[in-house]
Amino acid sequence: MATQLKAAAVEQSCGYNLQAEKEMVGRARELQPLLRQHASYGDEHGVLHPDVFAALTDAGFWAMAAPRRWGGLGTSAQAMALVGYELAKADPSVGWVYTVLHGTTWVASLGPDALQEAIFGSSSEHPVICGIANPPGTMVEVDGGYIVNGRWPYASGSAHASWAQLGVATVGKDGHNGGGFAYLRREQYTIENTWHMMGMKGTGSNTIVAKDAFIPSDQFYNVAELGIGGHTPGKRHVGEPSDFWPFMPFLRATAHAVVAGAASAIMERVMEASHKRPIIYTSYPRQSEAVMMQGELGKAAAKISAAEALTFKNCDLIDNAGLAHERLTPQQRALSKGEGSLSVSLLSEAIEELMFLAGSSAYADSNPIQRLYRDASFAMRHVANLPYVGYEILGKSLLGVEPNIALPDFI
Repeated sequence: MATQLKAAAVEQSCGYNLQAEKEMVGRARELQPLLRQHASYGDEHGVLHPDVFAALTDAGFWAMAAPRRWGGLGTSAQAMALVGYELAKADPSVGWVYTVLHGTTWVASLGPDALQEAIFGSSSEHPVICGIANPPGTMVEVDGGYIVNGRWPYASGSAHASWAQLGVATVGKDGHNGGGFAYLRREQYTIENTWHMMGMKGTGSNTIVAKDAFIPSDQFYNVAELGIGGHTPGKRHVGEPSDFWPFMPFLRATAHAVVAGAASAIMERVMEASHKRPIIYTSYPRQSEAVMMQGELGKAAAKISAAEALTFKNCDLIDNAGLAHERLTPQQRALSKGEGSLSVSLLSEAIEELMFLAGSSAYADSNPIQRLYRDASFAMRHVANLPYVGYEILGKSLLGVEPNIALPDFI
């Protein structure tokens, strides 16, 4: 099957690999029982169960992150979002780790030729890259490369990655300052167990520590000079639609799909329970018979559906930009940011409404809804997802207020 998917990838080199997309989304659904079986492991150990990560690897998901020129599958942004959505329905931590790792690996595929060759051409296996941009570490230029130092918290999926993409502020030999991403191999850094949070416990979002780590010059992506996704004349490793996806809109849309998957799973469990549980202190033997419950469920379902529609609308925007090899305008980015903020707001409202229907028993440690609720609530508060920031960015764009409050690459 893997050979067939790669062949399809080559045949569809001008567009997206539709055959592979169907296969990948189907495999994500097939893995749901395994993910549910091991979901509590993440709460107890702070990382995904080894069998779960092995299953993600065996399913071929990391090939989705790599361009076809490096043996990847050439799938669309929408396909990646759908896989994260299906994984998150079983365990949001799994969906988040998948989304972060494939997103960071995709960023590396945008880099200069030498960087791509160092990462994607150095192994027969698809690289798995975790990454943190802030707070930036330090990187000093020396003969033949750079020395990297720093601490980077919240490195989701770091326990399973073979590389780390780390934001750095640079000091060149000429004293010139800049910034970008330094790429370190797993043996060049340590991981400190600092991830003790209410939600997304299984993501292993611990702290990466690098001390006097040397990297050759090829393992630096000079973002300050090139931008994220900027392609210089004469670049050889470029041409895939994914090479022209907008940075933050892609990362944001795939993350919102994870939250939507968790919200959908909560709704399914609430609906199932409503046919069995009574409403105590009333005459309703089954919650599902209550007209008010039916209305509240319908309202939550509509909000989740609307949030999903906005999320996949933004995936279409990203995919179309990739096919056209065009950059989004500042106005398109701002609208995408604002619509993403509305998606988060709608999901937050729907989840809270569903938790009232689920009742106090849903907060028991033994109830899977509790984990879905904690993880979704936590993910929505990632700095890239905060609605009030997104609404301000869109409002400033509509009113022509310049400069906006974020750099273009981060809108």
